[in-house]
Amino acid sequence: MPDKILVVDDEQDIVKVLSKILELAGYEVISAFNGAEAMQSARDGNPQLVLLDYMMPDMTGLEVLKRIKEYSDEIYVVMVTGRGSEEVAASVMKAGASDYVIKPFVREQIIKVVKDTLRIRGAEIKARCLQEEVQELNRGLERKVEERTRDLVETQDRLIHQTNLASLGEMSGGMAHEIRNPLNSIALYSQIMMEELEGDDPKREYLTKIMSDVDRINAIVTNLNLFSRRIKREKRPIDLPSTIRASLRTLSTQFMKNGIKVILDMEPEIPEVLASAEEMEEVFSHLLVNAVHAMPQGGDIAIRVRKMKGNTKAELLRDTPPAQREYIEISLKDSGIGIEKEALNKIFIPFYTTKSDWEGTGLGLSVVDRVINDHGGIISVESEPGKGATFIIRLPALESGTQFSAA
Repeated sequence: MPDKILVVDDEQDIVKVLSKILELAGYEVISAFNGAEAMQSARDGNPQLVLLDYMMPDMTGLEVLKRIKEYSDEIYVVMVTGRGSEEVAASVMKAGASDYVIKPFVREQIIKVVKDTLRIRGAEIKARCLQEEVQELNRGLERKVEERTRDLVETQDRLIHQTNLASLGEMSGGMAHEIRNPLNSIALYSQIMMEELEGDDPKREYLTKIMSDVDRINAIVTNLNLFSRRIKREKRPIDLPSTIRASLRTLSTQFMKNGIKVILDMEPEIPEVLASAEEMEEVFSHLLVNAVHAMPQGGDIAIRVRKMKGNTKAELLRDTPPAQREYIEISLKDSGIGIEKEALNKIFIPFYTTKSDWEGTGLGLSVVDRVINDHGGIISVESEPGKGATFIIRLPALESGTQFSAA
């Protein structure tokens, strides 16, 4: 497609001569005879180049040039003038003209100026496009660096957290063993003393309190054992939807008693995961019980299970690039009281709890976090006070044909 040139002059003979010269040189030509027509033709015809007369009765060429440059920086202008002074040349070049031609001119001069201007125009537009592409690439690179930096910071924080949990787990296992022995003695002696007291003896109230506290300490010790992972359970390919349904059946009576409705949204053909079914049931039971406690007046629990690929969070799942790794996402959302902002970063820390002393030990979510990490996954939480909480678990899907060994 030939380049389009707009010829503007108030003398029709000059317009005809220039048009003929340019058409014979292979260009498409449109014309205008005053400033107003020139502006209209520039907008409608969208020429690559304008040959513009400097002196016109209604609007000077300099005024038209300035308006064209305001309209588009891709329309190049060559000024045609009968005033060959340096002052005129400087003014038109300063206003944005690419070149100027002094009347009278010859055919070869016009063709050379047009050809050179169009060549410069093509090079400059290409350079601008390349510069814009480079700028966009730089912006994209900056975004990727920012995203990667956030991922690295998050990964580092999680690795530190896991290291601390591992150290705490080893200590917890030893503590649980040492606590349980004297705890058994306290429980036995309390039972013996209770049997020896009369039914109306006031000391029975004290012993009842002691035995209640023994039960609470025993629950803490049990969670410490779970947290320390001293009991290794076999990992096999399991169906997570079936495991979730098993946990729901176990707690069904509690749901009915507390006026809680469970909504399930599970995609078909969810891949299996390599995991301990018992530990996964413990995870879901902990989360479901927490949801029940967060809805003392009843409410809804929505559970969604789906398979996903290519999420930023998935970079934390093993060493496979996220775009190539399939994983399972389980979200458990309740309509309860929610979690305060300052507590969101602490709820997985051992012994941290927002419940009263009689309602929780602060180990349940720590156990959940430890189990999920042991299975190569991650768990996160989203919440606002008064708007419920959503726990999100991501676990690597078991690829078909994968060989596994019992863990």
